[in-house]
Amino acid sequence: MGLALYAQDASMVLRTSVGYRTQRNSARLSDEQKEMADKFAAEAVQANQAGKYGDAMRAYYHGTAVMRGVRWTPAYECAAGLQGRLDHAIVDPGKQVTVTLAPLYSCQAGVKLTASAVVAPIRREGVAEKTLGDAMVVDAAALPFSTKVGLPAEVAGDWRIEVRLAAEGEEPPSATRSGLVKTLPVHVEALANITQRLRDRLSNAAGKNSPALPTAGYALTLFERADRGELNTATVKFADEFAKANEILDAVDAGKDPFAGKHGDFHKAYRSGVDQTLQPYRLFIPAAYSASAPAGLVIALHGMGGDENSMFDSYGGAMKREAERVGLIVACPKGRDSASMYRGSAEQDVLDVLAEVRRDYNVDAGRIYLMGHSMGGYGTWSIAMAHPDMFAALGPISGGGSAAGMAKIAHIPEYVVHGDDDRTVAVSQSRTMVEAGKKAGAKITYVEVPGGSHTSIAAPEFGNMLDFFAKQRKAASE
Repeated sequence: MGLALYAQDASMVLRTSVGYRTQRNSARLSDEQKEMADKFAAEAVQANQAGKYGDAMRAYYHGTAVMRGVRWTPAYECAAGLQGRLDHAIVDPGKQVTVTLAPLYSCQAGVKLTASAVVAPIRREGVAEKTLGDAMVVDAAALPFSTKVGLPAEVAGDWRIEVRLAAEGEEPPSATRSGLVKTLPVHVEALANITQRLRDRLSNAAGKNSPALPTAGYALTLFERADRGELNTATVKFADEFAKANEILDAVDAGKDPFAGKHGDFHKAYRSGVDQTLQPYRLFIPAAYSASAPAGLVIALHGMGGDENSMFDSYGGAMKREAERVGLIVACPKGRDSASMYRGSAEQDVLDVLAEVRRDYNVDAGRIYLMGHSMGGYGTWSIAMAHPDMFAALGPISGGGSAAGMAKIAHIPEYVVHGDDDRTVAVSQSRTMVEAGKKAGAKITYVEVPGGSHTSIAAPEFGNMLDFFAKQRKAASE
């Protein structure tokens, strides 16, 4: 049997392991369930280390079923490992889309599932779901499975296609929903014409020497990423993105800098030297900023599953409020894959965003700060260790890293935050890093929040952290 494996890699396993660990530490489980969950976690780790990512995912799914009290039947095992995708996640009204179910691992012979497809609205009360065609049979011996479904002509806007699986002749219990229902966001709108007009304008502007062109061009990249199913289409207003891109191109055509004198929160992009792709970042310029005076800059790294928008749009907006109060610029890189751990090309993204901001704004080289939450906390420590002469202060939250590397950054002041009831990243991770740093002579302010969870401790400490940053300056500026 030929397997078409989508996203079957170490990043997928890492993302799954984080959620699995959180569930293991948070759910009310019997001793037997805990023992079994730990057994399957160990199997997953072993398989992942051997590069057998499908086997690792199978072990995590089996352990998840145990924790939820779901019977691990051959049919459920097969269904849990099927990954759904659409050939296009942005479609014109009334058009067809192809739904594919591909296995992460092999299914037992003889397994057959029934599948029904519906389209349901996202965030629309009182709008009924619509059935898409007749029920189908998914045969484990003939995977991947693909079928075309036609969207009703009256469907427009943000919807989700649900493929609901069940063992033939069985009614699935509600506890099995996460394994048996494949949810695929789809945006229904006629965008072909305005997309092509923007593409033509960008092609005509390609010869112009403006650093704003990548930001205009990223509107198309965002559209293409969403169409491939790489992000939730409901999070983007495509017509607005295209309108902003055209406004940038209007300014470029007039010989103007579209970002000159602009304050507040906005999106930018650049062309990466790693692979020539357009990469986004989010930027906040406080009202107090003036090009006539150098300003401090915070590079803020998002956690796993996030992107360049997370640090601004999450946490109740605390990051922007506190940055405005203390007068610091904040830049948030995307960092490639949402589980990159800021390694490799994702680390380069962070450095590239720093270089972009320094090119476009009057940044004080002695006041560049690096902070992040969760995966961003890990990235804060690892990037600082790789570039120990770059930052004036660090702020890892709910993170961890290599204690052996703390001696490399002992000269950089740190503000470290962790909750002692963190069930995703154990508080021992920060404790170990802080202990190693202090032994090396580092100046570390460590805030351990009693009863604090993985996320609850972040936003309340943003203000204190930025106040700490504002007092730090490198002894020798570049």
